[in-house]
Amino acid sequence: MFLVASIALSFVAQEPPAEPGGSFFYRDGLWAEGPEGLPRARLRGRWMHDWGDLDPNWRDDPGESDQTRRLRLLLQGEWSPQLAFKTQGEFKGGDPSLLEWWLDWRSPAQPDVRVGHFREPFGLDARTSSAHLTFVERASPTQALTFGRNRGVEVHRAGSSLSWEAGVFQESAGTADEGLLNNKAITGRVVWLPLGSVEGEELLHLGLSATYRDTQADGVRLAADPEVHLARNGVDTGLVPANSIAGLVLEGAWQRKALAMQTELFFASLEQANGPHAALHGGYLQASTILTGERRRYRGSTHSVGRLPVSHPALGGGGFGAWELGVRYSQTDLRDGYVDGGVMNNVTLGITWHLNSDTRWMVNHVRTSSDGERAGLLLIRLHLGF
Repeated sequence: MFLVASIALSFVAQEPPAEPGGSFFYRDGLWAEGPEGLPRARLRGRWMHDWGDLDPNWRDDPGESDQTRRLRLLLQGEWSPQLAFKTQGEFKGGDPSLLEWWLDWRSPAQPDVRVGHFREPFGLDARTSSAHLTFVERASPTQALTFGRNRGVEVHRAGSSLSWEAGVFQESAGTADEGLLNNKAITGRVVWLPLGSVEGEELLHLGLSATYRDTQADGVRLAADPEVHLARNGVDTGLVPANSIAGLVLEGAWQRKALAMQTELFFASLEQANGPHAALHGGYLQASTILTGERRRYRGSTHSVGRLPVSHPALGGGGFGAWELGVRYSQTDLRDGYVDGGVMNNVTLGITWHLNSDTRWMVNHVRTSSDGERAGLLLIRLHLGF
C-alpha cells in the first residue's frame, strides 16, 4: 500500500509543465500519463465470483456453495524508460493485503533486473494470469508442484525467439503457499519460440523450468484441489520432512489462429539428509478453440497465454461476444517412497462466454478420481474486470 501511495503522490508532486500536458484516459484500464508519455501508470481490477454444485463429500466448507474467488486492484506502469513497477492488492475476505509488488530496472545492453515479491519463473500455467486462464482454475499439478509468489531478485532477458529468467528467492508462504517460512530457492526458466512469432497467427512455445529449494530441514506440504476452489484437496502430502526439493517442468504450447493446445510435465524430488527420498510427478494436456474465430494473444513479457480480444463484444458493442470451448486432462501423483499424498486424475470440460475482453461467464464440469473416490463437480464463474 505504501508503494501505491508513493507512486500516486509522485504524479501529484511533479512540477507543473510550462505548457498543458499529461492526461487521464481509459484503454484496457485507467491510465495516467505525464506530459511526454512518462511517467505513466495503469490501474486495473478484477472480481471473480464462483458458484458450485458439488458432492457434499467434496466440499471444502459444507455450508459454502459460492464464494468470491478474487477481488484485486493492480497498478502497473513506468517511471522512466529504465524503471518499471507493479503492485497488486487483494481485498477478498477482510483487510486488504499486498499480494505482489516489484521494481524492474531495464537496460538495452544488459539483462533486466527485478526485485520485489512476485511469481517465480517456473512453469507456463503458473505464469499465466488468472485473468487469462482458459479454465476456471489452474491444473492440479500446477497447484501442487509450483511455488507461487515469493520475495526475491531476478535477472531476465527477452529475445525474439529465445528468452530466459533466473533468480534467488525466499518463500514468503512456503512451498505451494502451504508450507513453512524461510525456505530459500534458486529458480530459472528458458523459453524458445521455434515457430511463428508473438504477434503472428501461429506460434510454438517450448520451455524448461527448474528450481532447487533448501527447505531448512523443516519440511514441506504439497496439495491440490480437483481444479475447483470450492472443493477440498484431492491430493495432500501433509507436512513431510525434506531437507531440499529439486523441481523440473517441461512446457509446450501451440497456437494456430483460434485453436490452441498446451501441456506440461512436472517432476519433484524430495530429499532427506539421512533418509529416503521421494520422486513426485504430474502433468496435464489441454486443448481449446474460439468458436467465433478470435485468437488469444501471447504475452511476451511473461511468455504465457494472454488476453482474448473480442471482435464483437456483447457489452459495449451490441454484438454476440466470443465463445470458447476447452477440454483438459490432468494427473497429480504425490505418492512415492515415504510420501503418501495420493493420486488424482481430472477431466475438465469448459465453455466460456466472453461478453467482452474483460467480462465473461465460465462453466466447468470436472470428473475427478482420487484414491477410489469419484465425483462430478460443476462450477460457474462470473469474471468482471476493468
